[in-house]
Order: sequence, then structure tokens, then C-alpha cells
Amino acid sequence: MELMKIKRGNSLAVNLLHSISYASVIGYIIMSAAWLISGMRISMIQCWSIWIICLTVIFCILGTISAVIDVRKNMELDRLAEHRLKLGYDDEYFNMLNAFLGGEVTDSRRLTFASMYLEGERYEDCRRQLRELDFSRLTTAEQEEYFNICLYSAVLEGNIELANDIYRKARRYFDRAILARRGGFVMHTLGMLCMLNGRLDNAFRLFNSAMHFRDDGLKCECFLGLGQLYLLSRDEESAKDMCYAAADLVETRAQAKRLKTLMMGVEDAFRARAGRSVKIEFEEN
Repeated sequence: MELMKIKRGNSLAVNLLHSISYASVIGYIIMSAAWLISGMRISMIQCWSIWIICLTVIFCILGTISAVIDVRKNMELDRLAEHRLKLGYDDEYFNMLNAFLGGEVTDSRRLTFASMYLEGERYEDCRRQLRELDFSRLTTAEQEEYFNICLYSAVLEGNIELANDIYRKARRYFDRAILARRGGFVMHTLGMLCMLNGRLDNAFRLFNSAMHFRDDGLKCECFLGLGQLYLLSRDEESAKDMCYAAADLVETRAQAKRLKTLMMGVEDAFRARAGRSVKIEFEEN
């Protein structure tokens, strides 16, 4: 399931490019106005000097303002991320998020919230958000994410019959996402579905394919999924390696909980294999 992240503010470089573009246009307008007001008597050198001065002053003003806004946005996002990791998706988190986003609650925002409620294992709240949105107003990618959330919810709750039914009815949306090269999280969800159905080879291929997408949260989920597969295949050493790999990428409290569960499973597997009490030391990263 894609944890639909709130994007960070523009980078400083992008802010500066925007600022210099606006400053250049405004400076040109001021220069033209000065030339017209003078009765078109000022020279080209004087026009150039006016434009350079305006460009410099306006760029400094706009660049400073946009940089401050960008820093404040990133500070708020850091607060949200810290709260998400330590306390999870509680009501306070969503109040903070609503305050950060502002404006009206759109269908796209409801989908985002449904994704987050699901990540926080608040299944009823997730379903409520999905019921309240208008599916026809979603973009193509959002419609694919809608069904991905539905399927992942059924998988997490262990409802095999419902999960298989959702996949059959919405298969064209999953196929479309994969063909459009935006199906990393869809591949992970389908891998979880295959694992739920006992098709471990298919799950292994899907997790590894999803790993090619550049998203740390997705890679963390895939490492956790592969760790479960290795445990089911009685390859404890590889499962342990997946624990280490996932630990470096944990972003949410839910991922931390799943990692802890996998680590405990690995420890139990080593004890069972050795026939005695063995403690696996997982180093803190």
C-alpha cells in the first residue's frame, strides 16, 4: 500500500530559480515603465542599469521570503514525521496534518487520509474515508491507489476471500498501474496477496520487482515481506539480513512494529533450528 506522503517544500535551488524568474519579469516591467515615463529619452545603458538594480533587489526579497516559507514547511513536516514514528496515526496527528494542509477536504485528501489510516491499522476509519469520497473525481493514478488500499486492507486483516474478490474485480486497475510504471506499491500489495494465498515464488518475484522503484518506504516494506518469505522457506540467515536492511529504512511506527515481529520470528526460528535457546543480537542502527 502506498503511504501517500505529503511532499516536502521546494528545494532551495528551485526556490531561487523561481525567484530570479519572477524578479527578471518584474524588473523588465519596471524598466519599461521608467522608459515610457521618461518620454523614451533614457539610454539603453540606463535601461540596463534600472533592470539590473530591480532584478537584484526583487530577487533578494523574493528569495528570502520563499526560503523562509520552505524552511517553515520542512520544519512542520519534520514534526509530523516525528509524531508519526513515535505515536503513530492518532487523532492528534490528523489534526496537525489538517492544520498544515489547510483548505477544504477534497476527494484526493480523503484518499490520502485513508492510506494513512490503513498504515496506522485504523481499518474502520480507512473504510469511512473511502466511502465518503467520490471515485469518479479521482485521477487515474488515484483510482489505482483506491483499489490498492482496498486490497491491502483485506490482506492485512487476513480476509483471503475478500482480497481475492477485490483483485478479480479491479484487476484492470492493478495491471494499468504496473504497465504505466507507477506500480511499485501495487506490486508489493500483490506480493502480499500471493503470500497470503501460499504462492511464495510469485510473492518473491513481485517483492524483488517492486524494489526497483526509488522509495525507501516501499523498499522497507519489501524487505519485511522478503523476510517473511525467507522464514517460511526456513532460510533464517537471509531473513535476518532482511531485518537489518529494513531497519535502516523504517519510516513509521507501523513499520517498526512489523520489523519487531519479524525479528522475533527470526529469533524463534534460530532457537527451533538449534534446539536450544539462542538469542540473535540485532544491532541498533
